[in-house]
Amino acid sequence: MKRRQFITHSLLAAGGFCLLPKAYAATSHPEMVILRGGSPAEMLDLGLEALGDLDRFIQPGQKILVKPTLQWNQSPESGLNTNPKLLATLVRRCYEAGSRGVFLVDQTEDKWTQCYKNSGIERAVKDAGAKILPGNKDFLYKSVNIPNAQSMQHPKLHEVLQEVDLIINVPAVQIRPDNQYFGAFRNLEGLIWQESGNQSMAPQQLLDFLHYKKPSLNIMDACRVATPTGLKDYKSLIISTDIVSAESYAAQRLGINPESLPYLALAEQAGLGKTKLAQEQIRSIILKNTKQ
Repeated sequence: MKRRQFITHSLLAAGGFCLLPKAYAATSHPEMVILRGGSPAEMLDLGLEALGDLDRFIQPGQKILVKPTLQWNQSPESGLNTNPKLLATLVRRCYEAGSRGVFLVDQTEDKWTQCYKNSGIERAVKDAGAKILPGNKDFLYKSVNIPNAQSMQHPKLHEVLQEVDLIINVPAVQIRPDNQYFGAFRNLEGLIWQESGNQSMAPQQLLDFLHYKKPSLNIMDACRVATPTGLKDYKSLIISTDIVSAESYAAQRLGINPESLPYLALAEQAGLGKTKLAQEQIRSIILKNTKQ
């Protein structure tokens, strides 16, 4: 029995309800899957299955960088860091797809050892077989050349990028205390060394990085979302091969107008993705009455 069938049957047996669109069984894969109502692990498995599973993206023997949001010395319940159960499940699925190594790293705002430990991420991903790397020192970042870059020709990028074959971007989407949206694009800033500290980069710098190494998959963690007015349970996961679409739809889920994010229009103009997808390119999955 395939994982999708197992999960669906398990949910029904537990008294849950899984609503899938008619096109779910189609042979063509969507560009985006939007999931609501389940636990992070349940939604991840259903979303990956709808996209064609991870072996659509991962070739046997490849090394994977899973890029979480891991910036704060806060518990998993805070919504400020990516959900550790979501990350652990993703790491396991990477190995099941044939990966020979999965790595995680981020630059932290608080002391990195405390962030890694108290977020619950370090233990969860290590137990799943991943290697979690420090990102707090200049010497861990190597200067690279990005041909045709307009703003960031020779950035210092974390050395793990020279070792891995692809990136899976897993931001904890949120609205920061300064009312700034944080999502897929800004999550990648944690791979770029900034002498002045972790400050928001110019839109063109973010685009230059994507020309160097664009994520193969973006998994937007909008399960528990931190906002200036408190924590909100959106219980949502948005998964897409298109970072521009993933960002646009995640921002809308939080009530943010995508047009207020200047890098999205620039990214679309540069051919890095689309702010809007056709309806047939999107699948929605709603899970009801499942435990979080």
